[in-house]
Amino acid sequence: MPSKVKLPKPPMSKSHVRVGDRIVVLSGKTKGKQGTVIRVFPADQRALVDGEAAIHDTKHVKANPQANIAGGREQKLRPLHLSKLALVDPTTGKATRVRHEKDAQGNTVRVSKKSGHKFAVSTKA
Repeated sequence: MPSKVKLPKPPMSKSHVRVGDRIVVLSGKTKGKQGTVIRVFPADQRALVDGEAAIHDTKHVKANPQANIAGGREQKLRPLHLSKLALVDPTTGKATRVRHEKDAQGNTVRVSKKSGHKFAVSTKA
């Protein structure tokens, strides 16, 4: 019989993608498709993606007239693992890896490894 003790989640790791980033899917059903990151779940290492790269789950809902709920099938976005996502380089339009650099103010800047394009600045907390 399995233990009923919940194991702690691994510590939150930093993500190479952030909300609003343009990404391309590297593997899976939507390989090569581009989309935009809506939300990032660092503890689960997953991100919700919108656009043509989005994957939907279908949930069957039973009608409940008392709560004004119509029955049918609902489409819900499925989060993708971060290892399947890569940032899109705006200069080339292709997938790129990023490195982190500090600018003159001490803020961390993501820089494209292929073209050297600097992505949005994240302020130091």
